[in-house]
Amino acid sequence: MGSGSRWGRRPAAPGPVPGTGEDTIAVMPSLEDALVRLLAPGYLDGLVERPLEDVRAMRAECQEAETAVSYLRRVAQGRLDVVHACLDHVDGGAADLDALVEQLPAIIGSGPPRPAGYGRLPSQMSPDLDDPDLTAEIDGIMDAATVAALPTLGPDELRALGERLTAVEARISDQRRALHERIDTLQAEIVKRYKTGQASVDGLLA
Repeated sequence: MGSGSRWGRRPAAPGPVPGTGEDTIAVMPSLEDALVRLLAPGYLDGLVERPLEDVRAMRAECQEAETAVSYLRRVAQGRLDVVHACLDHVDGGAADLDALVEQLPAIIGSGPPRPAGYGRLPSQMSPDLDDPDLTAEIDGIMDAATVAALPTLGPDELRALGERLTAVEARISDQRRALHERIDTLQAEIVKRYKTGQASVDGLLA
């Protein structure tokens, strides 16, 4: 897993995840490709026969993908909170951009209730935040220009925008949950091998 721009540079069109019938998030080709492979039904096949080094490598790549997906989920949720806040302003009177900007920290920190997610923090630090393509799909729905235009949008337009962001956030959350399940399975396999003597701490430190 190299450093720098891990996931590539060009936006990609969505594609189906094998066995799910759902699209992947429209991000860089290598992240999209990684999600298709990592979330494929047969990814964990033959796990007990794999060398320990392979199991560790599989866990590491799932963790790295989970870090990127968790970041995208937070971005989608933050922008959805802004849309909901603007809707509240519209429902209560004229929305004002300056007022919204002043309230952004509180808006993002206390957004509307959401279904309980897979409650854990990402296992790694944030992905390459300098890569604008990481948020390509979300930016395509709501970029800085759209934020500036929010006060000019009517309730129906704001609700439509919120629905699009909600659909993206839900899809990303499903992918994040699936990655967590794979990480748990891989971690359990590693722990089992140490407990049963199939692997040793000396080998881990070697």
